[in-house]
Amino acid sequence: MNTNETIGSILKRRSVRVYKPDQVDLDALELILEAGRYAPSAMNQQPWHFTVIRNRALLDKLDASCKTVFLESDVDALREVARRDDFSVFYHAPILIVVTGDPNALAPQYDCALAMQNMMLAAASMDIGSCWMHSVMMLHATEKGRVVFRELGIVFPEGYNPYSAAVFGYSAAPLPEPEPRKSDSVTIID
Repeated sequence: MNTNETIGSILKRRSVRVYKPDQVDLDALELILEAGRYAPSAMNQQPWHFTVIRNRALLDKLDASCKTVFLESDVDALREVARRDDFSVFYHAPILIVVTGDPNALAPQYDCALAMQNMMLAAASMDIGSCWMHSVMMLHATEKGRVVFRELGIVFPEGYNPYSAAVFGYSAAPLPEPEPRKSDSVTIID
């Protein structure tokens, strides 16, 4: 199939779950963030704020707190994976980006998810891996979790909620082949 660069980046993007410790170049990080700022949003409200965490010690503490959420979850699969000694919720990635949004905007959860998708695709176009991190929202949804964020000094804009998060970094393994796509997921009405 003949594709352009954008389609190529979309089709090659994978969730990366093993990262090199190398920090992402600041120019590349700025391009990723710029792609996020150019995402579509309801009535162009741009209700988002991007919090970038690159501090390894801080990431490790936040990772441990997210792992605790997994261990206390009602979901068997989350508890099972979190029991592994070698498990890291953030896969030891060097960057976590959290997109928070104004809950009073028209569609903050969708706007913030679109911004994150733009950033993940921009990263893929530069051979930088990424992986969605729902654990951040799970942690922040609990009172205990909100205390953890405050204690770690991770402060979001007043009144904003986290709606999307992902880790970024250089993959330490070849990207896997894509999983088969569902063949019955499209209906065309003429």
